[in-house]
Amino acid sequence: MMKTNSTTAKIKVLLIALLLTFGQFYSQTHNGAVGINTTSPNPNSVLDVISGNNNKGILIPRLTEAQRDAITINKPQDDGLTIYNTTEDCFNYWSLADDEWKSVCGQLGKAVFTIDCSAAKAMGTYVKGRDLTASNYLSISVNVTKIGNYTISGTTPNGYNFYGTGTFLNTGIQTIRIAGQGNPLNIQTDTVSLNANGTDVTCTPPVSVTVLSPAGTFTMSCGSATVNGVYKVGTALGASNTITLPVNVSSLGSYTVTSNTVDGISFSGSGTFTATGNQNITLSGTGTPTSTSVKTLTLTSDSQGGVSTTCAVNVIVVIPKKTVLHIGLETAYGYSAFTGPSRSLMDSPTNFGTTASSIVKYEGFTHTSLGNSPSSAALQTALNAKPDIVIIGYNYTPNATDAGYIASYLNKKGIVIALTDDTGTAQNLFRGIFSDPTISASNGAGAGSVYALSNTDDPVLNGPFGDVRGKNWGEDASTTVGMSGLTSGFIPYSYAQPINSTTARTGISGLRSSSVNFIWFGDGGFLSNENANGNPYSSNTIEPFVAPSSGGYFPVQKATYGYAGNGYSTGGMQVQNSILFANMIAWAIKQAEFSGINTQ
Repeated sequence: MMKTNSTTAKIKVLLIALLLTFGQFYSQTHNGAVGINTTSPNPNSVLDVISGNNNKGILIPRLTEAQRDAITINKPQDDGLTIYNTTEDCFNYWSLADDEWKSVCGQLGKAVFTIDCSAAKAMGTYVKGRDLTASNYLSISVNVTKIGNYTISGTTPNGYNFYGTGTFLNTGIQTIRIAGQGNPLNIQTDTVSLNANGTDVTCTPPVSVTVLSPAGTFTMSCGSATVNGVYKVGTALGASNTITLPVNVSSLGSYTVTSNTVDGISFSGSGTFTATGNQNITLSGTGTPTSTSVKTLTLTSDSQGGVSTTCAVNVIVVIPKKTVLHIGLETAYGYSAFTGPSRSLMDSPTNFGTTASSIVKYEGFTHTSLGNSPSSAALQTALNAKPDIVIIGYNYTPNATDAGYIASYLNKKGIVIALTDDTGTAQNLFRGIFSDPTISASNGAGAGSVYALSNTDDPVLNGPFGDVRGKNWGEDASTTVGMSGLTSGFIPYSYAQPINSTTARTGISGLRSSSVNFIWFGDGGFLSNENANGNPYSSNTIEPFVAPSSGGYFPVQKATYGYAGNGYSTGGMQVQNSILFANMIAWAIKQAEFSGINTQ
């Protein structure tokens, strides 16, 4: 045993001596280079590793990012220290110059983020046999805690998947789109399996996609569509902003109806028809209106069978508040629209408001008044402030200078509604506005006169509050003014001859200019009604304006009006003064928004 030990010790000494000799010879021969699986290491390399069968690699220390950051760095000595970052899936090295760990994948490396499952959803419509398009994507909300690159995928077992890659340049909550691709194979509800930067993400409940059957055959009735909700510039559409679209289904299947995007908004809807015949479908809106212009949206369906697949729907956006300057006598009779039922009509949200049921979608008025007898200087100052609309009532009497100021305001696209029955006032206004000194005004018939309205297709005669073409308006307590000498540049609403009088009258008793924003009727009491609640005043010959508070001050005709004559009995006519006025205001709001003094 002792002999054996002696022999073993001798062998060990010999091996050590041989290794030292070999190491010295090898280093000298190869200039200090070490080779693995090679007897001729690269002379410029300290270590030259060869894969003998070309099927192996080299592994350097693999650390998580947390483990890497736990290394105590000796800055001068560790410059170039290299590890493989398993968190980032990339090589990192310590840089003395930058005093930080660097990634060879770039400065950013792999992002760190979490997915908000509650906000993750599949967008678009998925139909068996139909290739996914740009409208098919996953909307993913993420919270980024470290900027960098990301790869997110969503897979299904049904022939289509989602994939997206990119770079987060900012931390915080943000929403990204993960594009879809493929073609659904079966009609079913699929669970989308999410993976973020190589890690599976489990959502409860999971993101799901319902694949619909191929489209059925149906026609759309856009002319009967109902646009629901209120639309405002700068306000994002919500759940109440929908279109109810009537359709007639002739064969069952899925449906998809989408609109183009107009001024920032669009609509879409999808589902499956389970019955044929007439029914309604709902299209949901998205986006934010960028202007108050009427949006004409083209609806496109995937209906089969050769039927028409497009039609148009208009969406009305709320018009912002406008300023109204009132000039006229403010009494209980309501000659000026600054007081009385006419003011209530203007301020009623039933008529002009932001509710879904408002007749005109509008945010309301800012009312100011100059009273009945403003000085020329006060008038000029008020008009220079550029009110959107000016309403003139009884018994304001502008002189020639005032008429010139009003004409100048109109030429700058201001809006004037003048309801006057003074000949001097009317003559000054018309001569100033139409630049014609030969225009003249004269008194016409008296209280209870009824005038026929023309059949012209006009936004005041046929507006949102009613079609009064071929109907009548009524003169209040004084006498109507008629204008003569007008040759062009106007649209006649009514002439000076009452329908209930045989006395011949000539001239015009109501008109709208075709060149400037000017409406005129020759009666200062056009708005008259001393009943604050807007109910009909009992007389048949005075106070023709009716807008009952019980109806939200909605304008209605006065059902019994006029003196007897020319075959008509006392109170045997109907007059539409309040409906006309409401249509005038609706016209004025639209003009002010799209072609007014403050749109220059």
